[in-house]
Amino acid sequence: MHKIFSLQIGLFNFVYRGLKIKILKKLKKNIIYKVLTKHNYNIHNWDPSATEIYMTQCFADWGNEYLFLDSIRGRNNCYFLDIGCHSGYYPILFKNYFDNTIGFEPSSKCINILKLIKIEKFAYHQCFVGDKNVYVEAKENDAGYSFYNSINHVPTNNIKIKQITLDSFCNKKNIENVTAIKIDVDGIDMEVLYGAKEVIKTNRPSVLIENYSKELFNYFKELDYSLLTLSSSKAKPYNLFLEELKSYDEKKWIKMVCCIPNEFKKKYQSYTFEGNLITGINKKKIIKNFKI
Repeated sequence: MHKIFSLQIGLFNFVYRGLKIKILKKLKKNIIYKVLTKHNYNIHNWDPSATEIYMTQCFADWGNEYLFLDSIRGRNNCYFLDIGCHSGYYPILFKNYFDNTIGFEPSSKCINILKLIKIEKFAYHQCFVGDKNVYVEAKENDAGYSFYNSINHVPTNNIKIKQITLDSFCNKKNIENVTAIKIDVDGIDMEVLYGAKEVIKTNRPSVLIENYSKELFNYFKELDYSLLTLSSSKAKPYNLFLEELKSYDEKKWIKMVCCIPNEFKKKYQSYTFEGNLITGINKKKIIKNFKI
């Protein structure tokens, strides 16, 4: 995967940015990085997810984050729910797009970083999000990740933490007008969706999710959604293909899927964003296409 990643961001960028990151880590220094929307994001030297933001220059999700923003353009963008908030990259990147942002993150290490983020109308909650309201046994690691066994809640290091559903949370907090939801929770993405069915039915948000499966297609077909993405190939990972996904194809290489309610769906045409070996993904063309 290192080879594919290096081709995706470009060989020159992989070497130059990689050396800079290594030097700063040895010096135990953080990076204050200005994201595409001109806000500062603090990249801590223990955080591989934040390092990926720097290495890709805000294209960690291949540009799907900007397709996602484009899908809600022109709507009354009230609430953005960030499931798997980690160290706050998405709330910072999307700062000017939503009236309210709520992050959900189980990792204590990341929660301590979220406390430092100065964004008006940004709230965060330390919990898992899934399909049941329960307490689970979880473990955390030094990279700011927190996991639990989603099948039988097997104890690890006896850290108990709450898991909530989005339906129960929004009902309890009287949250309405949810325009967008991002889900990146390392394996329990569908459980989050099952626990958010009423929120999605009622609010019709765009959903950006790190999941590509038959189960995802079945879930959103019932809700009258279309699934779009920027996909790639492992042979030429610097080329991205904007396409609507009609059915599951295990041969496709996809990281994130943008799920859009059909009543808000725009007329996206299939398109290839060609990059190259040296500079990687064609960021400028993608930014111009989605008017970021």
